[in-house]
Amino acid sequence: MKIVYLLQNPGIASSTPEGWESAVISSGADGRYTEDDLKKVEDADFLAVGLEPVGEEILDRAARLKLVQRLGRGHNNIDVDAASRRGVPVCSMPDFNAATVAEHTLMLILALLRRVFESTLLMKAGRWPVREVVGSGIFDLQGKIVGLVGLGAIGGAVAARLKAFDARVCYYDLRESAGTDLELEPASLERLLRDSDLVSLHIPLTTETQGLIGREEIATMKRSALLINTARGALVDEAALADALQRGTIAGAALDVFSDEPLDPSHPLRRCRNALLTPHTAGQTREAMNRMVAMMLENMQRVCRGEEPMDIVRGN
Repeated sequence: MKIVYLLQNPGIASSTPEGWESAVISSGADGRYTEDDLKKVEDADFLAVGLEPVGEEILDRAARLKLVQRLGRGHNNIDVDAASRRGVPVCSMPDFNAATVAEHTLMLILALLRRVFESTLLMKAGRWPVREVVGSGIFDLQGKIVGLVGLGAIGGAVAARLKAFDARVCYYDLRESAGTDLELEPASLERLLRDSDLVSLHIPLTTETQGLIGREEIATMKRSALLINTARGALVDEAALADALQRGTIAGAALDVFSDEPLDPSHPLRRCRNALLTPHTAGQTREAMNRMVAMMLENMQRVCRGEEPMDIVRGN
């Protein structure tokens, strides 16, 4: 058996079962693969996919392919319909890192409210910045209105943690079935953006949600509001967000995901002093990665045994 890993970070390839072959490829800035990379998939039984694109170009070359395993939740980078036409199942991992991303989200929220990043930089520069930090405002999470856009596994995990801080939580979700056992307030997106002290995004990227938080939506938020995105970068109009942060239209933002990754060194978000940025690491703790590898290998072994893999993504 052969696994081809489509990843920027090849470390997971060390988890390949003994006796199996493996290869690692990644696309260029234009989303295309080199001919050498395409040759590596010609005898692939499995594709293990991070955020790299999987479309007709790859699938046409992978004649032996038995499974496309997404190493994560979203699958907008995979042409599920094209795989289905070839009889190749595409599987995701819906719940392996929900708690992990929720913890990162809470960390970003608290870091913004308490100005941890600014304090650390000033302290390391030899300062004792009590006046600057307190004067700029540090805040409790208790009593704040937190609006969650999306209430799936991650959004629900964030909500549970926020309730432990005695925050008031409202949510907007496109699915009528969304909800948890917690006492949360449903809201329209317009009302959520208008009323929330913090807005946190937890929805997949689709044609319907791309650019959901644009210039008009940001303009409806409080000037004191904070925006957190640990979902997908393209949910947000990043140029509009950078402009709002620089002008003080909103107070701050914390982002773990970006429309194009890695984030360009000249991107305006890098110049926003009130933006806290992390490099798409919210779900990548050691524990979460171990769970991901275990789920990946279990699905591949299922296919080898002639069984249906878990968490198949259905096409249109």
